[in-house]
Amino acid sequence: MDFKDRVKDVIEKAGDVAEKTYKTVADKSNKIVEEAKLKIKVSDTEAEITGLLQELGIKIYEKYKSGAALDKDLAKDCKAIEKLYKDIEKMDIKSLYLKDLRVCEACSETIGIENKFCPTCGAKQKKVRIPEDKKEEVITQKVCPECATVHGVEVNYCTKCGYKFE
Repeated sequence: MDFKDRVKDVIEKAGDVAEKTYKTVADKSNKIVEEAKLKIKVSDTEAEITGLLQELGIKIYEKYKSGAALDKDLAKDCKAIEKLYKDIEKMDIKSLYLKDLRVCEACSETIGIENKFCPTCGAKQKKVRIPEDKKEEVITQKVCPECATVHGVEVNYCTKCGYKFE
């Protein structure tokens, strides 16, 4: 076998190896792509199931609210949901209160806590009792507007960046 035949033989073997490698890589790539597609499809189907379960739960809760008789376990869960809604409502009221706001009893617009009448609908508002601790806020700390370092009220300069408090 002369040199030319050897080179030709090596090239053919290299071509065969390259072809086998390509086929193996292509086959594995196709499997990976198919697996990814299946995982996406499973995820989408699970999301659809979750959505349907949520809709089912909402329908059951609406039946509970309308007075329909429910299984004891379902009624118990609906009562727990009702309590959580009331807790959220209380937290929302407290959150508004912290910002010196409240909700108009007539039109549900957010208004100032001191408003005697709603600026949107004109409805007279009940007086809100302001706790003593809210009437007079005592400042016990200073926060540097430059670097956000917290200091006592007696400090005139920020110890971190040198900002002068006024």
